[in-house]
Amino acid sequence: MSNLVSKSFLLLVEDSDEDFTAFLRFSRPFLQEHPVKRCRNGEEGLQFLEEIDSIIHDYNSQYPSLIILDLNLPGIDGREILTRITENSQWKHIPIVIFSSSNDPKDINFCYEHGAKSYIPKPMDIDLLKKTIYILWEYWFHLVVLPSK
Repeated sequence: MSNLVSKSFLLLVEDSDEDFTAFLRFSRPFLQEHPVKRCRNGEEGLQFLEEIDSIIHDYNSQYPSLIILDLNLPGIDGREILTRITENSQWKHIPIVIFSSSNDPKDINFCYEHGAKSYIPKPMDIDLLKKTIYILWEYWFHLVVLPSK
């Protein structure tokens, strides 16, 4: 945790090593300024946020500037994580972007109804994936103003 306390960072909750590797590869231009913390499943993601809660005042730590969340995770899935985060008074200010292979309208509607700020289907085409990840970084870290809680 100590390497994340002074910088804005992105929390990526993603179980697929392949998807995580691709995300990092296409994120290289942004990683020095905004590191990525990965959690491999829902339990790990929620535990990470709880750890931040326990040290935030003592060590000048901060919450992630953005959470990118896969829906189809083992154990506690992305829908449950989304609901828990948006219902928690300490975490609900963190913007959540869903980055999922699901194109199911029920999933999309559920996510927006439960506080997701964006829903991005994961492209299968590698060039489109690269472009999508670049646009995501540009939009969330260079175009919009994120909360500073």
